[in-house]
Amino acid sequence: MAEWDVAPQANQEGPAGMPWGLQMAETKLKGDIAEAYVLFLLKQRGFHVLVPWGEDHRFDVVAEKKGIYKKVQVKYVSAKNGILEIPLRSCNNHKVIHYSPLDVDIIAAYHDATRKVYFVPLKNISNRSSFKIRLIPARNNQQEKIVPASRYEARFDFFDK
Repeated sequence: MAEWDVAPQANQEGPAGMPWGLQMAETKLKGDIAEAYVLFLLKQRGFHVLVPWGEDHRFDVVAEKKGIYKKVQVKYVSAKNGILEIPLRSCNNHKVIHYSPLDVDIIAAYHDATRKVYFVPLKNISNRSSFKIRLIPARNNQQEKIVPASRYEARFDFFDK
């Protein structure tokens, strides 16, 4: 029997030195974690969720409730200096694709440290590669052009409009 025909044991490492099942690229793994968490939250709140087959879609999931369908792009984001920078583009196969309101209705930004999700309607944002929301107040108390993350935290009501 060839080496690859043997089922791995639970404590065995795979070819990359990682446990079997965790060998995908780190960014793909992060994306899958964020997607699974957003799907969980949507199902928990009574949405029907549809997941497209394959990787070549501008959206990750379609959420439906009461006949209203919303295309959702999920992003895994980490804070830097109290700010979450949400990418509004995808980089696949050496191509950069900017999301438009025709392709995506809502960006769901999963914050890794807090496990909070911020729902940002794409129609409110134009001509940007990213959108920044602030988790903590600015050190200089600046208010102008500051977007508090609380404005988008767990905003399931955006799915009703």
